[in-house]
Amino acid sequence: MQEQNANQEAGYREFIKQVVETEKVWGLSEGDIWATSNSNEYEETEVILFWSNEASAKACASDEWEGYTAESLPVAEFLENWCVGMYDDGLLVGPNWTTELQGREIDPLVIALEVVQELKHSNKEIELERYESLSDLEEQIIDALEDDVEE
Repeated sequence: MQEQNANQEAGYREFIKQVVETEKVWGLSEGDIWATSNSNEYEETEVILFWSNEASAKACASDEWEGYTAESLPVAEFLENWCVGMYDDGLLVGPNWTTELQGREIDPLVIALEVVQELKHSNKEIELERYESLSDLEEQIIDALEDDVEE
């Protein structure tokens, strides 16, 4: 179990690093339908899967996702639309899951915050539509997460 947790953590860290480097996030889609899985940790919770590179996404396009294609999203769209929307919908992010459908399940605002902080640490500025800057987005994510803790 410790090895599995270490592998999941390594996959998560690789996700953050590669997404910041490439400014892209990959998912599997079939039209408007995106690859999801039931949570391994929480009952009645869905996880939308994302990968940090095309090859890893394509490797998971089998079984129930046969016929799905790897599709990239700009990191700004992932942060502003996907993570915020998934948070509102009570969904989780599954970053860099393996072909065995194993990986971490992360609150979308937590992963968004880590990506934003890594972008800032790397001195990368991305163009956002709904926020003035990465700092503005970061501040709003932190406020939302703090509100969750208080509830």
